[in-house]
Amino acid sequence: MDERLGELFRRQLESGFEDLRGAQASVTLPVSERLLNEVIAQSIPRSAPVRELHVKPQAGDRFAVRARIGSSPLLPPINLTLSIDRQPEFPASPMLILRLQMSGLLSLAGPALRFMNALPQGIRVEHDRVFVDLPKLLETRHLASYLDYVDELRVNTVDGTVVLSIRAAVRG
Repeated sequence: MDERLGELFRRQLESGFEDLRGAQASVTLPVSERLLNEVIAQSIPRSAPVRELHVKPQAGDRFAVRARIGSSPLLPPINLTLSIDRQPEFPASPMLILRLQMSGLLSLAGPALRFMNALPQGIRVEHDRVFVDLPKLLETRHLASYLDYVDELRVNTVDGTVVLSIRAAVRG
């Protein structure tokens, strides 16, 4: 990006985009499975016991997750399915909630799922729910301030793609 344009953008951001008051935008942003996994890989702390994690978006607002824990090649991968349980609501509850779909054997494997506690800040697991706190998750990347402009965010999936639908505005 041109340095001058970057500086102009930075000043507008600092002022709350005062010169763009009244602007509105609606964006549909498809995120491929490849890009999603690249972002996830960069977000996992190096100290986490996860050595392999792959998320595959599936039709119907579901994700297939495959993870390998620890360094032993003898440990089998863990396969999970997550479904979107609740969409974020701005500004009151900017949290995406996923439900862990557990089969009989997997529900007995609670201790094996401890790796999920090593997830990035802003993601926590409670029982069969995964809470994605968007402000906390974005704060670690200094991006949380952009959520001030978001009026609505929907996360949906089709095979191989996460589809983000975003409505945002600069209020004045």
